[in-house]
Amino acid sequence: MLSVVQAGLTSLEDGAARLAAAEVAGFIALSTGLRTFENGPPRVLAWMAWALLVAALTFLAPVVTPRRLGRFWSRILPRASDAVGAAVSRETELAVVEEMIERFGGQHDRMYRRLRMSIALAVAGTLIVSLAFVLEKAFYAP
Repeated sequence: MLSVVQAGLTSLEDGAARLAAAEVAGFIALSTGLRTFENGPPRVLAWMAWALLVAALTFLAPVVTPRRLGRFWSRILPRASDAVGAAVSRETELAVVEEMIERFGGQHDRMYRRLRMSIALAVAGTLIVSLAFVLEKAFYAP
């Protein structure tokens, strides 16, 4: 049971790291192209999209920062390893397992909420920059 919860949390961490990489790539791409948008609504929309990507990255950063993940796992693993090698009572073992499941659940919920919000912000930014591109091509193209 515990390994299933841990595997789910690890999978979520991997997904968050991939999402962060994609958002950074989008942020860099948009940053390099901001000056190419025409003045007026297209440029304003592009800057709004840029701000949303910054917000998406800022929202995701606390759950993918290696130091934060390291602190989480360092709080979990010593307590579990203390219970594994020693002769412990059933109540102590149960308390350790319950605490680990509770911490895994809390970390999973935090990561899931932040991932969802980051994805929503990044999608909104992508839609806005797409609108800026369409407006520019429709009304500002020679």
